[in-house]
Amino acid sequence: MPQRKEASLENHIDRRVILCPESEYKNLYEWSLQEVGANGNKIDRDQIPWEWTLYFKATELTLHDTLTVGSLLPGASQDEINTVTAKQSISAKLHPFGTAWPPSYSMFGTDRTITDFSLSIIPSAVDDEQEQCVLGAVVSYTSEVDFREETTSDCIGFYLFVRPDRFARYAEMVATSAVEDVSLFVGRVPGFYSDWSPSTSTNQIKILADKNVQKIEIPPDCEIDPPRLGRAQYAQLNIRHAAELSKAAPKASEGAVGEIHDKQSAEEQADRGHAAAAEDTEEWTDSDASPEDLAAPIVQAQPDHRPPAADPQTVGLLSSIRIAAWVIVGLLLLILINLRL
Repeated sequence: MPQRKEASLENHIDRRVILCPESEYKNLYEWSLQEVGANGNKIDRDQIPWEWTLYFKATELTLHDTLTVGSLLPGASQDEINTVTAKQSISAKLHPFGTAWPPSYSMFGTDRTITDFSLSIIPSAVDDEQEQCVLGAVVSYTSEVDFREETTSDCIGFYLFVRPDRFARYAEMVATSAVEDVSLFVGRVPGFYSDWSPSTSTNQIKILADKNVQKIEIPPDCEIDPPRLGRAQYAQLNIRHAAELSKAAPKASEGAVGEIHDKQSAEEQADRGHAAAAEDTEEWTDSDASPEDLAAPIVQAQPDHRPPAADPQTVGLLSSIRIAAWVIVGLLLLILINLRL
């Protein structure tokens, strides 16, 4: 029968990491970390602590509600067996993003790009406990348990501890699907490094986490202790919920109300006129008179707009006056010509 094999663990570290206490650019930074290959050659540029903000977005949000009853301890007392523990937490899968492009993340001593980022929101044990954001990381390793090998990839976890009342509000939003978007901003995170740049953005972040796994070669008598992952100096969690506003019809102004009233009155008058005309038509249709008899009163009632006939004497008088006027004009014209001569 095969014997049970003790668990073994092997981390995947491919490069050495050296601390350089001296800098060629002392006005920019005083010390740096450098990765060195197997042949002793320096890989990439000097890495210094990154102090600017980094951004992450959530792609999945989960509310965890755990109830534990009893104890697994051998020889547990009855009180321990009767113990009931209820815990809640919220987890989210994150991915990095940036204003121009998202930076790539990798552990010191490796060139593997990290793709596993997570956020855990945990209620603090007491109301007055300090709210904070703490980071942790796991360097990829392969473990063997009971003759089986399992490889764990590089990962980074953000642990946000909040007051119980704040957590209850977050939990309700998640439980009722009232969350549209979640983003996390962190700044001045110990253990985050990049090369020096005048810009506030970078395309690469190197991570220094576990002291037992990511060993650093430090010169003798050097007192510099390079920062490793821990509590972020700055963290901002944004949870957005978009609500659709009511689409109530806008109220009409007083002038518009008056116009509507006048229009309605005109329409009512037109309707009454149409109704009266319809009644008259019905009376004509129901009568026994012929169409000629019905049309006769209408023809008689119409006024005669033709002009009256002209008087012959008046026409003759007007013609004589017109001839005399032309004679006078001719005489005046002759007088003017003689005066000029």
